[in-house]
Amino acid sequence: MKKISALLAVAIAALAFAGSPAQATEKQSGLTNAVGLMVKYIEGVTPIAPNGEPTGENFAGVNLSQSRDIGNGFRALDFDSPLNENSARRIVAALERDPRIQSVDIDFDFLISPQSVAARSQEQLAVALGTVFKASSAPLSVKLNDAWVSSAPTTARVKVSWLAPKTLNGGKLAGFQIWRSLNGSSYSLATTVVSAKARFAYLTTGLVAGSSTRIIVKAITKVGTAIKYGLPSKSVGLTPTAKPIAPRLNGYSDDQITKPKWTQLTLAERGGLPVSYRLTATAPGKPTLSCVTTSTTCQLVGFSAESNYLLRVTATNSRGSSSSLMALRPRDPYFYQQWYLYADYGINAPAAWAQLPAAYENQVVVAVIDTGITSHADLDSQVVPGYDFVSQGQNPNDGDGWDADASDPGNFSTNPVSSSTWHGTHVAGLIGAAANGSGITGVAPGVKIQPVRALGGLGGKSSDLVAAVTWASGGVVSGVPLNATPAKVVNISMGTSLPTNCDAPLQAAFTAAIARGVTILTAAGNGDASNNPMLSLNSYPGNCFGSITVGATNGSGTAAYYSNYGVGVDISAPGGDDRTTQGTPAASQGMMLSTFNTGSTIPATETYAFNMGTSMATPLVSGAVALLYAKSAEMTPDLVWELLRAGVKKFKPGSQCALTVGSSTQRCGAGILDVGASLKLVKQQKDPDF
Repeated sequence: MKKISALLAVAIAALAFAGSPAQATEKQSGLTNAVGLMVKYIEGVTPIAPNGEPTGENFAGVNLSQSRDIGNGFRALDFDSPLNENSARRIVAALERDPRIQSVDIDFDFLISPQSVAARSQEQLAVALGTVFKASSAPLSVKLNDAWVSSAPTTARVKVSWLAPKTLNGGKLAGFQIWRSLNGSSYSLATTVVSAKARFAYLTTGLVAGSSTRIIVKAITKVGTAIKYGLPSKSVGLTPTAKPIAPRLNGYSDDQITKPKWTQLTLAERGGLPVSYRLTATAPGKPTLSCVTTSTTCQLVGFSAESNYLLRVTATNSRGSSSSLMALRPRDPYFYQQWYLYADYGINAPAAWAQLPAAYENQVVVAVIDTGITSHADLDSQVVPGYDFVSQGQNPNDGDGWDADASDPGNFSTNPVSSSTWHGTHVAGLIGAAANGSGITGVAPGVKIQPVRALGGLGGKSSDLVAAVTWASGGVVSGVPLNATPAKVVNISMGTSLPTNCDAPLQAAFTAAIARGVTILTAAGNGDASNNPMLSLNSYPGNCFGSITVGATNGSGTAAYYSNYGVGVDISAPGGDDRTTQGTPAASQGMMLSTFNTGSTIPATETYAFNMGTSMATPLVSGAVALLYAKSAEMTPDLVWELLRAGVKKFKPGSQCALTVGSSTQRCGAGILDVGASLKLVKQQKDPDF
């Protein structure tokens, strides 16, 4: 949530300073033990410049290697070859003029070597003390048994037992060492038992259920302060077991959503044992449906068309059972096409719905600052009165300027010619389409939608947007009635195509809204054609401080091709991608299904349509935030961000989003929204339903 807009000037400076350094040609003389530099950049500056070279290399005037972190904010950069100290001092002086660098020091090669004087072996120590004795013989009757316990059911645990060695060779028994091997050849010390009377020990560290482990035991003997480690016992082996972990429901294997599917458990996750799965579906007043399989999907028969069902899958082996979180299967017929709600890289909405009681409905208002809204059966019951802030000069298409009618008359234009987008209607459906057995369902189908018009046929004005944010969040706008149902969540799915700084009035509106306990969500923008990581910092209004800015991902778990990325993106969510259909139903073509209208200019018939963009990713996060507010009356904007960030899914390994900028910052934000996980993190409230 914490924007970097205050560092924009620094980031631009970093781009301006990026260049190809001149190769040093100075003849070296004197001691050549300066091998590089230790640099600390000012906060917000990335150690790698846009041209791929270390930041500051152009000031240095010599080639510097790719930097590496050495702790406490410092990074080491190597020279091509060692320099004498005078040459290195000149480079330091040059770098100190770079405004991006906080401090710089020479990295000297001091030929560091161990400085201990008397690192002696036990045998040497015994000789020095005048005591010489031999190691003991090996412990006897070593055994290894599976020691799984129900108090730690998913933990692999073994018991090692032994008898004392027959021959101590003059030493006094002091304890035992247990060595472990996971590959049957090389052994490492697992634990030391400091007791001469010990004849068994339990191990858990380093064990993996289903993976073979081998153990040897050595006796420890002492004479005075001299210590000997005895001969190793015979090796004994075992494959430990445990209870399976809980599987995770993650979609459907057929378009009738009668075959839910779940994650494939690894051998270790299965507890090292064969596992069967039992899937159950329950609905009030309806028979429980179930099926059993050893696969990752099975067919449920007998669903009632008018009922929502709670799903749960339970994995069972001989050690016990573990069950998934409950997930809600809604009865809306187009739910299967809404892959972004349930797929592997979807937002896990079914698990979130199962955590909410019916009483959460109608408690939270989400303002959709956009083009307005059209009448639609999936939305009409969800809408509360909004306002129209489109000024006359922005081609409002409704014959007037600001008024209380926030319906979308169409944002078409005759000069230049363009059709209506019904953008606000599509965004509103993604947030809060009703779970009514018709069409689709929104992320938060029980919340209220407040349409707030700020975009007309010629786009929008900053001043209109400022007024819209202020009014929607419960602030005062002179000449406009106070908002009777102020929003707790504000969705702004818009952005500028050209770099635009956040202006002071909108920043003030954001700051005041957040102070009133309102969370603001903004789109990162769709301008990634130039592959410029700075675009998200330049896209207005997302670059205003305090909002949560959302990038778009696709069904394969990485950035959609159009999505802005970089340090301005806080979190990502599915936004659709028609170039990558992996992980999505064929009919969706990788895009996002939501409420729409058939009219090309003015409203006509309600319908549903596929679309894509960071405009579609942002309302998914807005819906998730609404559910967080619904679950806890103590929710705040700061807590919202902490819960969202803590609950995210990881991006696809090896994808561009899984890469980092510098040493830590994600290119696409903290991760992919997982509303089910974030809701689970909400602390228990006084309401017993929670």
